[in-house]
Amino acid sequence: MSVTLPVPRDYDLLLSVHSWIYPDVQPVPEVTKPGSYGRILTVETVPCPVVVKQSEPGGRLRVAYSSEILNRREVKKEVRRILGLDIDTQPALDRMAKDEILSPIVSRVRGIRPYVSDTPFEALIKTMVQQQISYRAANVITKRLVLGLGATDPSLNELLYGFPRESSLITCGVDGLRAFGLGYKAECVYNVCCLVADGGLDLSRLVEMSYEEILGILGSIRGVGEWTVQTFMIAVLGDVNIFPFGDLGARNFLGHVYNAGNRMNTNQVVELSNAFGPQGPLILYLLMCADVLGLVEKTGSPKTHKR
Repeated sequence: MSVTLPVPRDYDLLLSVHSWIYPDVQPVPEVTKPGSYGRILTVETVPCPVVVKQSEPGGRLRVAYSSEILNRREVKKEVRRILGLDIDTQPALDRMAKDEILSPIVSRVRGIRPYVSDTPFEALIKTMVQQQISYRAANVITKRLVLGLGATDPSLNELLYGFPRESSLITCGVDGLRAFGLGYKAECVYNVCCLVADGGLDLSRLVEMSYEEILGILGSIRGVGEWTVQTFMIAVLGDVNIFPFGDLGARNFLGHVYNAGNRMNTNQVVELSNAFGPQGPLILYLLMCADVLGLVEKTGSPKTHKR
């Protein structure tokens, strides 16, 4: 079964997905190939293998999926949400164009839309894995979890993967999670899985809540702090009004771009965001995508090639 989806002008599927997923560290559970992205999504609680293809930036998406239960409307809605197709980045791009340092970068990030996780559970676990390590290292650990514990499906003529369920992580145990490379975070991840499994933490409720409400619920859990909640909100809600201002990678990168190579402190990042006005968090998001993609030299100038 298949559907087609129109996209915003200049939308680039792989550029958007690769802002979160390294092409050479897969599956996480996403798998990308030239012009193609695939994984097992959760649509209305039903596992649904999906392959999305785009022939060129700005071109319609061709979505192949495998399900005898789901209808086309449900699949299209979920793919649009996952790929952030309804998020308007133009006001942020317009504001970037007025900045002497950022204006050369606008054309490089124009095709990016915030890519989000399949489920709140996946977003939370991935965000916990990312704590205090490089983003590449976090992807490597996620790949191990997916290969070791995730579901697989070959129904669309290629092997697709899903993110492990809480039951699989619980069965693995704390020592098993440590063996995947989680280290001291293994116990925290295990405890979150147990809370989800026994109903003590209903993550589906969070998608309708404000940042303060989510922080109040998740912040009370050992191993989940403000950075985790802020990153979680971007990763699952595509909430571009939020940014983890204290993120070390962001402070390093912005220091190179704006502060003569000196790492910014959290207050400086907040001040920079405020200087951009309401579009500040989204501009910072696009800049971090550019950093992950290798599109920007440390001076703030665009590179002459894409990674």
